[in-house]
Amino acid sequence: MATFSSALIKIGRSLSQRARFLMVIMSVFMFTAFSSSQASPENPTSANSASTTSAWEAFLPTPKPVGEGQLRWWGFLIYDATLWSSNGQYEPTKPYALSLSYARTVSRDQIVDASLDQMRDLGIDVAQHPDWSEKLRQVFEGVTKGDSLTGIYMPGKGAVFFYNNRLTGQIDEALAQAFFSIWLDPKTTEPELRLSLLGLAQ
Repeated sequence: MATFSSALIKIGRSLSQRARFLMVIMSVFMFTAFSSSQASPENPTSANSASTTSAWEAFLPTPKPVGEGQLRWWGFLIYDATLWSSNGQYEPTKPYALSLSYARTVSRDQIVDASLDQMRDLGIDVAQHPDWSEKLRQVFEGVTKGDSLTGIYMPGKGAVFFYNNRLTGQIDEALAQAFFSIWLDPKTTEPELRLSLLGLAQ
């Protein structure tokens, strides 16, 4: 499997930037399919090995945590959040990832609606983008306790999303910037969580 992925990457170097990006997505689909086939009762050792690397790391190799925090509502834990980058520092012009590990059940509609509401609170004119709701529905899944959603932002390309270890889709640059601003914009409704994610909490 590693040899196949390496071959894809080698071929991708001779293609356009867009083609190389699509090639990475193809290799991720192959990785997740391979991991699923190995994670069987007949092959428990391979299952444990496959779980040590997340599929989204294909888009952000050797990720290091920038910071982490929690979202609570009236004292109840909603999710643990971790911001990742290649060097452990948040640089908005370089790729980074945000992982949310949920502590309770939240439906896809609730996630989408809350995301759009948070964008509105930041002053983003969501009404000018009537397609955003459907685009978010395509990349999100409803979650239960223990599930995770991870978004990887790639400046100029938008973002890709994973539900647990499965690639769910991609959004464009404008929506990606609006989405990640929910946590990273200085005007966020959760300033303490933002500081924790940026590694700046006292």
